[in-house]
Amino acid sequence: MSETLIEALQLAMETHQSQINTSVPGTIVSYDPSTNRATVRPALSRRLANGEELHAPNIVQVPVVFPTAGMNTGKQAAFTMPIAPGDGVELTFQQRCLENWLSGRTDAPNDPRQFDLSDCVATPGLNAGGVVGDPTNVVLRFDKASVILRPDNSIVVGNDNGSITITEDGTIVLKGTSIVVDTPSNSYTMELHRHTGVMPGPGDTGIPI
Repeated sequence: MSETLIEALQLAMETHQSQINTSVPGTIVSYDPSTNRATVRPALSRRLANGEELHAPNIVQVPVVFPTAGMNTGKQAAFTMPIAPGDGVELTFQQRCLENWLSGRTDAPNDPRQFDLSDCVATPGLNAGGVVGDPTNVVLRFDKASVILRPDNSIVVGNDNGSITITEDGTIVLKGTSIVVDTPSNSYTMELHRHTGVMPGPGDTGIPI
C-alpha cells in the first residue's frame, strides 16, 4: 500500500472522527423551566487543521436531565434545581436522532444522523471549579440552607441562624435566635411564652400534655 493511499485513508478517518460528538462541557445560555428546555453552548472550541479556532454554536431546545423515577406509577419522584445562564452542564450527544423520542415515540428515527450536535441533552453540575464535597456526610444545600445526613443516622436541617437536629434515638435539638411554635389553634415564641394563673413556689409542674 502506497504512502499516498495510507495518508488519504488516515485523513478520511480523522475527518470522520472529527464529526462525531460524544460529550463535552457546556454552558447554559438560557433556560425555560416550563418546558425544561435550554439553549446551551459547548464550552470548548475546535482547532482546525490550519490552526484556526472554530467556536461552537449555540444549541437550542436541549432537554435538561434531572433525576426522576416513578414516571409510570403515579408516584413521581424528582430532584430539580434552579438553573441560570452561565451554569455549567455536561452535554451528551445521543447515538440516534431524538426528535421522535422527544415526542413520545419509540419507533426508528426518520433521520439517520448519529452523534449530532442537535441531539444532545444537558446534565447540570459540570463546572471547571466544581463543588467541594463533604468527605463524611450527605449534604443538600441551597444558598445558606442545608440538609445534612450524618453516618450516625442523625439529620441536621439548618442555615446560618439556626438548626434542627434529629438524633438516631429520636431526640430533637432546636437551636436558633428565636424558636416559634405554630399550631392550628395557637402560635407563640417559646422564650417569651408564659402561663397565667400559676402561683410561684417550690413545687414542680406536671409533664407537658
